[in-house]
Amino acid sequence: MTAMTALETVRLLGADQQHILTRAQLIEHGVPSGTIAHRLRPGGPWQRVLPRVICLQSGRLSPHQRLRAALSYAAPKGERPRPGSVLLTGLAVLAEAGLPSAGHPSDVEVVDVLIPAGRRVASRDFVRVHRAPARSTGMPAGFERDDGLWSVGVARALADWAPFAAGSRQFRALCAEAVQGRHCERADLLARLLGGPVATAALPHVQHVADELTCGIYSVAEGEAREVLRRAGLPEPLWNPVLLLDGRFLAVPDAFWPQACVALEIDSRAWHLRPADYERTLTRGNRLQAARLPVVRATPHQLRSDAGPVVRELRTLLATGPHGPYHRITWTRARG
Repeated sequence: MTAMTALETVRLLGADQQHILTRAQLIEHGVPSGTIAHRLRPGGPWQRVLPRVICLQSGRLSPHQRLRAALSYAAPKGERPRPGSVLLTGLAVLAEAGLPSAGHPSDVEVVDVLIPAGRRVASRDFVRVHRAPARSTGMPAGFERDDGLWSVGVARALADWAPFAAGSRQFRALCAEAVQGRHCERADLLARLLGGPVATAALPHVQHVADELTCGIYSVAEGEAREVLRRAGLPEPLWNPVLLLDGRFLAVPDAFWPQACVALEIDSRAWHLRPADYERTLTRGNRLQAARLPVVRATPHQLRSDAGPVVRELRTLLATGPHGPYHRITWTRARG
């Protein structure tokens, strides 16, 4: 095989891998070390993006190329990357899943990867290495994405990223978006957050999110409302319960006090993932009012800037209840 034939073979392989190859792959396909060095020279057509990882293009890497390069770097040295042997995790997975608070994939500065316990690979440049616990269930199976890269699920990505979350508000928002958008189940996320390393489970923002998820809160706005209600000394409501009227589905209000038969609805487009979600919120409030069930409406801005009127209205309704079709209302907990 001539050097030119080897290079053409490599170009075909590179086209399938977004032009990201390891040095081991180049050698395996017959590209001499001298040719590799020549093409990696300053101003040459290739670039070394990480140790042992080469891009067959010059210029800035695309978000996909950065992800592929990170997986290739964390693969066993001298071997071709094997499907599922290294998994993407962390913020890059959340951004690719479309969680709004994760930002655009191109804005992710650090790519987190998960490797089996015992592997000797250090974090380097834009790659941050996580090691699975040294037990048989430590390394998840992962799954192959549509782009051919291997990844953990959203719940595991959130748990791996938790120690590096810059602010508790963003982490709360990401967890809420993951559950509300059905990227993962609440029970799975709780298990990942609390069943991982003890140091992670003990983090204040992780404990805060676990507490909110346990009681059924699915958005930052609901979490902030809960804090307002607690400071005001109001009793704890049910969060996102499924209400039934005469045994038939009625609605899922944001908060509900069953003893008084009073609901709280937090109206804000900002906390609904799609316009249709906001429309459903309005319809839900109308259904509750049509059933003669008192509904107090508030926006996140009201609760942050002047919660007094909302608190007073709730306090009055709670003190004078039960209201409406009290004996016809039953409820179940929020979905798990």
